[in-house]
Amino acid sequence: MLPIYSPSVACGRLALCLAAFFAAGPVRAQDGGSSTQIYDRAYFEKYDTVSAEDMVRRVPGTGPILDALNLNQQQQQRGFGSSGDQILLNGKRFAGKNQILSALKRIQSVNVLRIELIRGNTADTNVQSEGLIVNVVLEEGIGTGSGSWQAAFRFNDGDVYDGDGQISYSDSAGSLDYILSVQREAWNRGYPLWRQFTKTERYFFPSGDIRELRSDRSSYIQKNQYTVTANLTYNLQNGDTLRLNGSLEPREANSNSDIVVTRYDMSGATVLDATEIKRSYQGWRNRWEIGSDYEGYIGDTRVSALFIHTYQRNPNDDYRNLIVGPSVTELNRNIKVPVTIESIVRSSLAWPVASAQTLELGGEMAKNVLHQRLRPFFDLNGDGRVEEVAIPTGNAHVQELRGEAFANHTWQIAPNLSLNTSMIVEMSRITNNFPASPSHTYVYPKPRVDLRYDVTPADQLRFKIDRRVSQLDFSLFVPQFDLVDNEIDEGNPGIRPEREWQFEAGYQRQLPNDQGLLEARAFYHHIEDHIDMFILRTEPDGVRVSAQGNIGTARHYGAEVKGSVRMSVLGIPDMTINARYLRQFADTTDPFLGISRGVPFSQAGRELWRHEIQMGLRHDVTAWGFNYGVNYHERSGERHYSDIRVQRWMSVGPRFDAFVEKTLPWGLTLRAEAYGLMPQRTREFQRRTVYADDVIQGAVLRTEDYVTRMDRMFAISLRGTF
Repeated sequence: MLPIYSPSVACGRLALCLAAFFAAGPVRAQDGGSSTQIYDRAYFEKYDTVSAEDMVRRVPGTGPILDALNLNQQQQQRGFGSSGDQILLNGKRFAGKNQILSALKRIQSVNVLRIELIRGNTADTNVQSEGLIVNVVLEEGIGTGSGSWQAAFRFNDGDVYDGDGQISYSDSAGSLDYILSVQREAWNRGYPLWRQFTKTERYFFPSGDIRELRSDRSSYIQKNQYTVTANLTYNLQNGDTLRLNGSLEPREANSNSDIVVTRYDMSGATVLDATEIKRSYQGWRNRWEIGSDYEGYIGDTRVSALFIHTYQRNPNDDYRNLIVGPSVTELNRNIKVPVTIESIVRSSLAWPVASAQTLELGGEMAKNVLHQRLRPFFDLNGDGRVEEVAIPTGNAHVQELRGEAFANHTWQIAPNLSLNTSMIVEMSRITNNFPASPSHTYVYPKPRVDLRYDVTPADQLRFKIDRRVSQLDFSLFVPQFDLVDNEIDEGNPGIRPEREWQFEAGYQRQLPNDQGLLEARAFYHHIEDHIDMFILRTEPDGVRVSAQGNIGTARHYGAEVKGSVRMSVLGIPDMTINARYLRQFADTTDPFLGISRGVPFSQAGRELWRHEIQMGLRHDVTAWGFNYGVNYHERSGERHYSDIRVQRWMSVGPRFDAFVEKTLPWGLTLRAEAYGLMPQRTREFQRRTVYADDVIQGAVLRTEDYVTRMDRMFAISLRGTF
């Protein structure tokens, strides 16, 4: 007999489901109150995990954090930094910058004791964060050696293919634990290190008639991309730990563009049929890093010290030729060899000063250096051959010495109320070898207040006020060769760091019975000495010269909501949906026209789009040893770039990726991935207005529009353990 449908019964069942879903209730095993949630080994047994990254991805709420690391979306940090969500190993930062994701891939899951999800201010770690803290706790002593490997075949829909792989091994020798890894990458952070794309460019006269058509087919192939890493941990008999991490990344790459050019006059007659060839050889790019950290106790005082030294050399040789019939004319050439070096030392002492209160005092010293040799070549006399252009700052040296003293105070005012306050005083001195360019010394106090209130065991409110100082990009100090506009862009050694007040309020809800995490936040950032293009000087003949510099104040404000929810209400507890929506605004005063306009924030390591939507689904079919997932990322709204001769607007298309993974016998895992699956494959739109003199005088030389389409990428990989 079929059941009789009743709207009232159906509504009642739905209400009960929703009530159970959102009701405050106990969450999974917790430690130290509702702000810390523990996921032990038993939680991950059904997932057949291989690495620590596999385990972290199964914890609700952590998927968006890993995706942001994979896409390299984190903002560039000054020193060790503390913004955003943090991933720790044994309660400590990883002694390396921007390497935590690759470290999680190297750590075997058998060596992970548990994963902690920390939502509140805590004195148990030496890290402050306004977001989540994901603490990966490892076994004390790795024990019997174990390893993992992966082999992958990667290809695109343009018949380009390559292979790569990784092997990692961990073991113990007495009190020493170590992890060694060698990896060859054809892709990096979810994007290919080789790719193909086509670009259609159209140039117009001010009247709107077509001036030039350019059909560009380009490729970028990065070769010999290797990463060799070593992570050593020495466990002293008194319980102190000393860790040493090192990495070496040699690589080289070629970039090629073949552009079919058709040029017209005002009447529409063809005046040029040619091919423009752009070639770029990025010679051996050597990057290596060494880092160490020490942590121990003297009585109840925690002693910690961290050190990182990074060296990177990125040589580049560009040239551009024009082919008209049998004749070849070299238009320009550029040889650039930048070397960047960063060294950071940080140490601190932390101890309880009263009941439920901890004080940390310490200091940080840093040295940042850029050496750059630039040799541009142009055809100065029109004879079809290029000559070197001597520039006073062709061999540039920029250096910053920075020191800061800090005090952090953590106070558990009540079981459901915590307060973290800190005061940092920073002093930096920037020097260079530019003619008649003085050194600069800056002193910045940076207070911070972070209040967290647990309304219920599942609901938390956060309030933050923070004073920040940006990390300077020294490439803005020195001249650069602009291959698009065939010119040398001047540097500006007088740039000051951006300073900003950040005001944020957030809400977080831990869903009952390990069903997920919901978050919302609103923010307002007031930025001083905002860095963008401005008029550097006016030449005697009236020509205005622009460069990057401090143009005044800017605002950045908006709201974000995100969540990671298991679909238990649908009877699919091992399906997780991640979602994020960001709505933001930013504005400043244009230094050329004096009008209010948007801010792209591309120089600060941030990408500002008016709307940003991310949707992801992951389903573990544990009975079949099978899982799959999809991810959708959309960024909308135009980003406006303003310069003295060029105004540019850019937008991008959505991205859709998918994967499927199957556990095989003998501990093997087969995985298939696909990237860029949108039907039109359109990834970037751009339009530009180029002015005859400059934007202030307003006479338009031409308008341009660009449409770029990327290739689709695929991969099949097999991994296992030994």
